[in-house]
Amino acid sequence: MSTVADNAAQQALLEQLIVAVSRLARPAQGQIAYLRTLDPGGLADELALEFDDVQGAVLPLLSDEPRQAVEALDDQLSKMTAASDGGLWTHESLEASSSWGRVRVLARDALASLHAEPVIPPA
Repeated sequence: MSTVADNAAQQALLEQLIVAVSRLARPAQGQIAYLRTLDPGGLADELALEFDDVQGAVLPLLSDEPRQAVEALDDQLSKMTAASDGGLWTHESLEASSSWGRVRVLARDALASLHAEPVIPPA
C-alpha cells in the first residue's frame, strides 16, 4: 500500500474511532435514540461492540495520552462485560447506571485527548 493509501486508511480508522467514542459520550437519551435506529429492542452492548471493532486497530497509531484515554475507556467497558450482568446493557441502565456514567466521562476524556469534537453521523 502506498503512503497516501496508508494515511487515508489510518485517517478512516481514526474517524471511525471518534464516531464510536462520540456515541459512548452521548447522554443516555441520545444513546437510546441511536440504538432504536438499529433495532427497537437493541441492547446497549452495541455501543461497546462498535467501539471494540475499531479501537484495537487504532491504538498503535495513537500517541501516549490519547492511547491511555482510549485504553481507560476500553478497561471500563471490559469490566462491565466481565461482570456478566445483563442488566448493564439495557436502555434503563444507560439512564441510571453509574457504570454508564463513568463510560460517558471516559469517552469525553478520550475525545478531548484526541482533540476531537463529538461527531454523530446519521445512523
